[in-house]
Amino acid sequence: MIKPEEALNSNDTIDFESSDTSFPSPSEIAFDLHATARSAAEGRIFWEDNKLVILGKQNVNCKYLFAHFSPEIKDSFQRASISHYKNGQVSSTGLKQIVAAMRTAAKKNPLHVIDSQWVSQALPNLTFRHVKTPIRNFLEYWKDGYPAIVTDDALNLLARAGGASTISNNVESDDPEKSWLTDEEYEDVLQATWGHYDFSSQTQPALIRLLSLQYARRPSQLSSLKFGDLKADGDKELAEHHENEIHFPAAKEHFVSIEFRGGRFEAHPIAKHLWDLLKIQRLQIKALFEHSLGFSLSEDDINQLPIFTTDTRVLNAIEILREKLCLDPRHSLADELFHSLPIRISQVISFHYNMLMYDGRFTPRSPSTAPPANPISPRTGKPLFISAIRLRHTRARQLARMGVPRPILSFWLGHNDDRALKSYYNDPAERAREIDQFMAPGLAPIAQAFHGRIIATDAEATHPDDSLKRLELAKDGQLLYMGKCGKFTFCSTTSVPVPCYRCRVFEPLVDAPHEEVLEALIYRQAQELAVIKPGSMRNLLNPIDLSADIRAVERCIALCKAKKEQM
Repeated sequence: MIKPEEALNSNDTIDFESSDTSFPSPSEIAFDLHATARSAAEGRIFWEDNKLVILGKQNVNCKYLFAHFSPEIKDSFQRASISHYKNGQVSSTGLKQIVAAMRTAAKKNPLHVIDSQWVSQALPNLTFRHVKTPIRNFLEYWKDGYPAIVTDDALNLLARAGGASTISNNVESDDPEKSWLTDEEYEDVLQATWGHYDFSSQTQPALIRLLSLQYARRPSQLSSLKFGDLKADGDKELAEHHENEIHFPAAKEHFVSIEFRGGRFEAHPIAKHLWDLLKIQRLQIKALFEHSLGFSLSEDDINQLPIFTTDTRVLNAIEILREKLCLDPRHSLADELFHSLPIRISQVISFHYNMLMYDGRFTPRSPSTAPPANPISPRTGKPLFISAIRLRHTRARQLARMGVPRPILSFWLGHNDDRALKSYYNDPAERAREIDQFMAPGLAPIAQAFHGRIIATDAEATHPDDSLKRLELAKDGQLLYMGKCGKFTFCSTTSVPVPCYRCRVFEPLVDAPHEEVLEALIYRQAQELAVIKPGSMRNLLNPIDLSADIRAVERCIALCKAKKEQM
């Protein structure tokens, strides 16, 4: 055998030009360079012994589900579940819910065979009942390949059983810890959000809370947002409005094949203060990704990025893409793995978590990283319970009380029809508004209007010589005399308070320019009801209802006219 060192000694030479050996060019030998590369994992969903692994999401431990299964049945279940997902019969989230519901049911009632007895014991569980139809679809699919494990009686019982109610009882509840927030509580949550932003300068948690307060979108919709969903100029859908837009992805459908940004988008105008915060967030997310990936991003790249994420989430996504899915993160910026989970968005909304991006300014234990304290509820004296669904109920009720028609509110909330809105309109205050609107021409002047006493001169006033009770209207540099306060000195000012017209001790002067007050009120109410415009006076998150004040001034004007006719 010739040793390598004997094949060519120092005295040997090779004539490369005369040799018959031909050397290929580099391009000719550059083939199959990835032959030894790490192979991709089974995919984004796979089984590790008893654990259902969904990359980027929480795993499901199925120890109790498989406790009484033979290795053959366990293998059959796992292969059927992955095949059910890959065939497009269910989304990853839907498969997770199916497996988790069966796992929980098996923990209470050990599973040997899926028959009518086991199903009847599982159905009282609301979680299992909520997903009973997807469970039945999966069991039918599994039974085709493994008939012995599922009985026909079990499938028939699942088909006949009623589904769980999809309407929260809390919507119609008067429980101050579960139902919608009062206007005062809502305002307290809003002020706590802005106060924490002023203190911490943390844009991300403030944006999540403000968008939830304003639009009442589901956490999954906020989680799915990308910067490409922010529209301006020619990209807008509602071209007739001056405002920029935010397009919310539809909520995830858990039991369909396309679950991430696969549905329709909901276009909404967005106010300048939220738009400005989103521009700050864009810069911060851009810096986070460029630092994590090690390269600069184009504008098109940034539009693919999630609006809400963290440095930990980004680094984990990069590792999963490279090591487990064998994908280049640079070409996978739109991947769902980069987006924060909906459960994290929910925790931010409820003031339990801040979801910060640590950029060197704060340490994890800095006071600025703590979420804001929950405001104290005036109704209970306890910290206010805040949740995404509670804010959704609150916002829907606010809009219903403003007179927004059911179909429009249904579209605004992302419902397919307006039947789900029944609870929001089953509200005494809303019924009172409807009755008042119907009967306003006849009863409004009596029920909710001016109750004071018209005076022709100061001599008719309760306090004719008390100058401190004189009420005046500031206009064009002049003070116009409007009337007198019949009792309370402390609330009188040189600018007539609009609520005076609903005060029984107000004594308006018969010749005062009450019509100008009415015009100002009507104009102000129109601003509140109009679509938001740059520079408008509209109170964005809590529109003002001035209808009672308008009716009071109208009643006052009518009585002044009658007084003049008598005189």
